[in-house]
Amino acid sequence: LTLARGEVPVMVALRLFLPDSWTSDVSRLKRARVPVEHRTPRSKPEIALAEIDRTMAANVRFGCVLADAGYGLS
Repeated sequence: LTLARGEVPVMVALRLFLPDSWTSDVSRLKRARVPVEHRTPRSKPEIALAEIDRTMAANVRFGCVLADAGYGLS
């Protein structure tokens, strides 16, 4: 999640998207040391909404949210 005002973008949150090929392979997740709480399959829009919620809970305020076209497919 990146917030921007004028010409200064600030990254405030970053979560890794894991495809089904990863989340369905427990040994791969363990080898990569993916934390247990991040091993559940989640779509990119689910991750984005969770990050927006976390940011709002931290009292960070912003005017609008933008996403690329891929998020509109979900």
